Amino acid sequence: MVVQSDGIQNEHLDDSTEWQLLEPLCDVSEAVKQKFGPLDSLDNGDFQQFEFNQHSSHLSERNRELIHRWQQLATWCAKHPDDPWVKFHFDTLPVRNCKRHRYSSIHQCWEIDNVQVKLHPEPFARGAMRECYRLKKLGSRDKNDDWDHAQNYVAKKYIRSVDKEVLFEDVKLQMDSKLWAEEFNRHHPPKKIDIFQVCILEFLDEEHAFYHLERFIEGEYIKYNSNSGFVADVCRKTPQAFSHFTFERSGHQLIVVDIQGVGDLYTDPQIHTATGEGYGSGNLGTRGMALFFHSHMCNDICRSMCLTEFDLSESERNALKRGVNVERNWYSLTRSSSNRPASICSSLVEERGDAMEKLRRRTVSVNSSGRRSSASSFCDEHSTDTQHSDVRLSYDCFEQVLYDSDKSMAKRFTSSCSSNLFDSVDNEAKEVMCQDPQVGSLSSCSSRMTREAEREAYWFEKRKLSRPAGLLSESKINELSEFSQKIHGTNCILGQIHLDLARYHELGQFVDKSTFVCSEIENIYSTKDYGNKKNAGNYIDYDKDAAFYHLDIARRCGVLEAIITMAKMAFGQSHELLKEVICEEVWENDDLQGTGFELMECAANMGDQSAVIFIAQAYETGRFLRPMKKPSWPKAVIWYEKALNFLQSSETNENETPHEGVRPRYELLERMAIMYKEGGYGLLQDLTKAYDLYTEAAVSATEAMRGKLANKYYELAEQCV
Repeated sequence: MVVQSDGIQNEHLDDSTEWQLLEPLCDVSEAVKQKFGPLDSLDNGDFQQFEFNQHSSHLSERNRELIHRWQQLATWCAKHPDDPWVKFHFDTLPVRNCKRHRYSSIHQCWEIDNVQVKLHPEPFARGAMRECYRLKKLGSRDKNDDWDHAQNYVAKKYIRSVDKEVLFEDVKLQMDSKLWAEEFNRHHPPKKIDIFQVCILEFLDEEHAFYHLERFIEGEYIKYNSNSGFVADVCRKTPQAFSHFTFERSGHQLIVVDIQGVGDLYTDPQIHTATGEGYGSGNLGTRGMALFFHSHMCNDICRSMCLTEFDLSESERNALKRGVNVERNWYSLTRSSSNRPASICSSLVEERGDAMEKLRRRTVSVNSSGRRSSASSFCDEHSTDTQHSDVRLSYDCFEQVLYDSDKSMAKRFTSSCSSNLFDSVDNEAKEVMCQDPQVGSLSSCSSRMTREAEREAYWFEKRKLSRPAGLLSESKINELSEFSQKIHGTNCILGQIHLDLARYHELGQFVDKSTFVCSEIENIYSTKDYGNKKNAGNYIDYDKDAAFYHLDIARRCGVLEAIITMAKMAFGQSHELLKEVICEEVWENDDLQGTGFELMECAANMGDQSAVIFIAQAYETGRFLRPMKKPSWPKAVIWYEKALNFLQSSETNENETPHEGVRPRYELLERMAIMYKEGGYGLLQDLTKAYDLYTEAAVSATEAMRGKLANKYYELAEQCV
């Protein structure tokens, strides 16, 4: 059901009501029951106690409309107490005792309590990994066994046995994703979103019986995007913008994908992290990020938040436009605030350290001072079935919260894309932390407000980590910075994503399936699969221009592998990545040798040993230098000394069999000794230095069990006396 912006009519509300409107009021019926008894015993007179003064001068038109909708929904909930599961005869099922494990994403700790449930023995849905069961749970404040009014839940159990840690990791993932959903809502998108609160039920009467527990929501279940880059044909702007938002707001540290659910109430997301660690086996790291952005085209919500468009080649953009018909087919269910611009996703600010640890310190400070802050949202990641048990549904509480929401919203609207946005956020955070607690009607909401203050402090720190998803705009910001400084920044994550896209292109991941069929196992590459596939000799006619485009972006982001690969391309040397790409066909450059030398020198400055030796040999022999450039032995000696220092500081044996491009210590000493013995190309002859170097090379060769070579070095040393 689409909720119209001009209000809700009672006769249009049914069991398929949009849950994105009902979710903030999910505990209304429970609160009504606890205050007045069973819903079916209420009359209209009881609801007079829920009346609100909607003509207060400081409430916005939107907030007055929200209050009016709340009244309608409360009345509707009381008049429609029918249980959709009544036909399953839960009254005949046994009561089972369970331990409930709930996770706090802010405090990073678990809460355990005891609950009573009734579990239907037959699953009603089944996926690839889990099956779903109907479950009823008594609220912890219910004083009698009133199972007729117990809340409906879905219990999810893995089909195959898994370690207990997997289930707990799933809960952490979803609750962390819920935090990101709350931060997304703070930027006022056209559609607010939420992610199911999930916990773990441990049945005490059954060994190793663990279930995931979520609220039951009626409606059409849709998968909007997947863990491997899939985007639903029925495209929605909000899920795609939310995933993009999490990538930039986290400073490229993670992205929330696999968006699915009913309307804009999501469940079972997946998080990819830049390190590839945590959040279970579904965390594909930068590979998962690459798959998302290859199928993502920014929409109106992305642009209104100033999210940076991800860099794709022209052919990739055209393919997205042909496949999706973006402007015509995307739709978004919007509320009355749809004409209001979303808040801006702030520009990057350099910040290091653990934001979570800073939050803990700030939370301790708030609690010790006894201060409270006003809430700006009714949704809370810690909401439970008892959250509203003592709520007085009074006008004063709603008025104060909505008034504070208006104030905070006004501050956001006066902000812009400039750095002044952080000053406004800072002031807002201070107001949240220092709000006057002398509001009598808010006494029952204090715990929720404390949690809201914690979230505000948490996201105040997290906002400092925001990073654009595109390279070009960030390059403009840093155009006056030295290249050596840029390559060590967070662009490395962005560059790794582009490098993964180049690999995916070479593997045929994005080739039309009618031309090349890639098995499901090969969808997610590994190092072994990658090598086997290339060695098999199977030619894949992939988009080489697009692959080279992403390789070049990765190079500009400072990814060492991309820099060395492009340098070898320029020199015409063999390279592992994009073997079939011929440099002259895709790279418009009149000075390939000079560009290749610059790239190799950049890699050497980044600490690659093979590149350091390459540069040293280039200055010694004159090969691969720019045209008209002559050898420079003083520079060659400097680079050989750097190579020796790298070998000495590395954990490997200095004289072990070298890998590609790296030479053992005694060979480097020999090259330096030869130059000092002969002199030339700017280096003065120094026989004493040559003698010392030959002697040191002989000792190094002896340690490497190269006796004959050591004797040769001793003889050469004697010739320098």
